[in-house]
Amino acid sequence: MPTVHRYLDDAYRVEGEGKVVFNEFTDIIVDDSILFPTSYGQPNDKGKIVIDGKEFEIIDVWDDGDGVHLISHDTYPSDSKGKTIKQIVDWPIRYNHMKFRTALRVLAGLAYKKYSAPHRLNQTYEDWAWIDLEIPEISEEIVKELETETNEILKSGIEPTYSTISKEEFMKNETLMASIKGKVPDIPEVRVVKIMGLPDQMEMGTLVKNSSEVGQIKLKTNLIKGKVGTRVNLSLQ
Repeated sequence: MPTVHRYLDDAYRVEGEGKVVFNEFTDIIVDDSILFPTSYGQPNDKGKIVIDGKEFEIIDVWDDGDGVHLISHDTYPSDSKGKTIKQIVDWPIRYNHMKFRTALRVLAGLAYKKYSAPHRLNQTYEDWAWIDLEIPEISEEIVKELETETNEILKSGIEPTYSTISKEEFMKNETLMASIKGKVPDIPEVRVVKIMGLPDQMEMGTLVKNSSEVGQIKLKTNLIKGKVGTRVNLSLQ
């Protein structure tokens, strides 16, 4: 059975349990994970798990398409398979990614709404993020305008809502396909986020419950051969 992605059900959950279904040296797979694996431009969670009262620091989390792997520096007990373990998320790190990712979704939605600009590539880090806004005639003025409008939306306290559609439904939706330049996700079902007033977007990561939690953002452009490039850096104020 595939690992249950509990972090998508409740991004604010910082503790949970899961049963070990695979165990080899520093790698285990659990049937239910609250720890987010590196994917879709969001780095893996940090945290720890507890097996038989002993703590193991989690340094990497990845998804093989079926199971979520929790990687530790230390070797797990060889008899871990079948045991129920406790998982604990490093909340400050997770929460920063949630705020950055929410800001990116608002910014990307605005860029598509105003300029039909796709936004296939983005990445969050612990203290900044970037996104490629493929606006043909991008300029400092356009970026400043997007920054102002993004901050207005964030301040207004919008609550994102979600739905899940099949890959086939996703492919039939012109807006969703155009927003990611037709790169079809290699998954059977796609999670879609709706942020009021903006086009729907694919979202497989973790966002805040209310946009006002993000605070305000600052955008910074990059010059390429003397011209403003499409990659825009984002920081929280």
